This record gives sequence, C-alpha cells and structure tokens, in this order.
Amino acid sequence: MLAISTAWNYRTGADMQQMLSEIKATGLNALELGYKLAAADLEQIIPLLKRLDLKVSSVHNFCPLPDDYPSSRHPSNYYRLSSLDEAERKLAVKWTQEAVNTAVKVVAPVVVIHAGTVEMPEEFSEKMFKKIKTAGDPGAFDELRERFVVERKKAAGPFVDAVKKSLAEVLEYAQDRNIKIGLETRYYPTEIPNDQEIGELLSQYHNDGLWYWHDVGHAEANQRFGIYNHLECLKKHEKQLIGFHLHGVKILADHNAPLEGDFDITSVFPFMKKHHIKVIESHGSATVVQIKEAVNVFKKLESNL
Repeated sequence: MLAISTAWNYRTGADMQQMLSEIKATGLNALELGYKLAAADLEQIIPLLKRLDLKVSSVHNFCPLPDDYPSSRHPSNYYRLSSLDEAERKLAVKWTQEAVNTAVKVVAPVVVIHAGTVEMPEEFSEKMFKKIKTAGDPGAFDELRERFVVERKKAAGPFVDAVKKSLAEVLEYAQDRNIKIGLETRYYPTEIPNDQEIGELLSQYHNDGLWYWHDVGHAEANQRFGIYNHLECLKKHEKQLIGFHLHGVKILADHNAPLEGDFDITSVFPFMKKHHIKVIESHGSATVVQIKEAVNVFKKLESNL
C-alpha cells in the first residue's frame, strides 16, 4: 500500500475535509494519520474517510495527541515509553493504547511508535550532536561521537528496560485488537532504538506483534552521523519489516519531498515488497508538484513488485 502522512498538510485548526481532499488530489487513496492530530480532528476525519473513499495505512503514535497535561516536547515525543519516571511511562503506555484504539476505528493494521530516548548529559544532547556535526570540524565531531558511543552504551540499560516493560503492556493490548506495532528507526543517536536495539527488541517481541518500521531519512542521518550503515541496517532487519517512511534528505535535514535532496531514495527500492506499507512522510515544504512526481515514481515501483 502506498500512502501519505497527514504530516504533509496538517495545520492546527485546518479544515479536515480540505486536508483530505488535498491528499486525494495527489493521486493517492490512502493516508497515515499523523501524531499532531487532536481528538476533535479525528472526529471530523473518520466519517470523511468513507465519503472520500480513503483508506488508512497506519496510525502514528500519539494519535490523538495527549490532552491531559501540557508538554514542552515535540508532539511525537509527548510522553516517553522509555521514561524512568513510572508515572510518565504509564501515561506513554495509556496514550499508545489510545492510538491502538484509533487504528481499530479506522481499520488500520499498524501503529508506528517512537520508543524513547537514552537521557544523557547536555554535551551529548540532540541539539549539540547536530550542531557540532554541521560546524565543519571533523576532528571535533569524531571525538564527540567516539565518547558518545561509549557513554550511551553505559547509560542505555535502564531506558531500554523501561521500553521493554512498556512494550509488553502495549503489545498485549494491541494483540487483543489485532493491531501490529511498528518500531520506527529514529533520527538522533540518543534515541531508542539504535541498530543493535532494533534487533534485540524484535528478537524478544516479534512473536507478540512487534514489527520493524524503516524511516529512510532517520536511517540516512545515522549513517551521516557515523553511527551505523543505512542499507546494512535495513538488510539486517528486513525479514521483520512492515513499512517505510519515505522522504528526502539534504545534508542532515530530512522530511523533504521524497525525490529532493542528496539521498538516492531508489537505493532502498530493492528492499520493498508488495505487502509493505509505504508512506510519504514529507513535511509542508514539499509542494504538490513534488509530491505528485514522487507518487508517480512510487506507483511505477508498486506495479513492478
């Protein structure tokens, strides 16, 4: 199935019928419900899906967006399944289960999740990592990365354990409702899972309904950070692969139009199968023309699978 995320054209307060009509006009009849949608948005969207003959390929956690407590974090990271604060971890589980409920309502087969973060000192923070990489001093970045790899490995254990505890609860809830959970590749090296953790978590939970969701931009960023090889990671986990997020990358900026930037997106085409869900996850900077161009390319690929 080929779809596009509402991340492309969703705006707070937008008219949901207009948003879905714009998606339909790209030549696609499927969409992923993104993590910025509020409960009120979903109430409008659900009856419109049948009217516009649109299917839902996947639901991206959190959907609906939590509305119980304010958060200063990015919406997709509103609560962390990796949190060592048990109250927050439980809220992350609760709202992930709400996303599962959304998937049931819209007959989507999978909920895509962000697993969390290894919390580390400021010198290894997400912003610092990207800042030093783009500063043009390879020696300084290499030294930071080498220290980071060692320190992340030391710190990761409790956060990965918290993820496992959360997954056990989420997967039981999802399995009872015949919904799969897609574990997404993340952008920043501080985030969970890294390449090794993908294998560890899939090995432990695949039989319980955990699958691999490959985000091409995030994996490419990790290669450019020097953390792991993009295509080797994809090859290693392809047997448990359920879906893709497709978007363009330029240097370290992702979520461009899929065919824009300096990443050859066709390099992942050999890994794609007919049964995989393929979601264009470009953001608002991608024009309608660029999206339609990508849709035509991906449709040709789909017809040859």
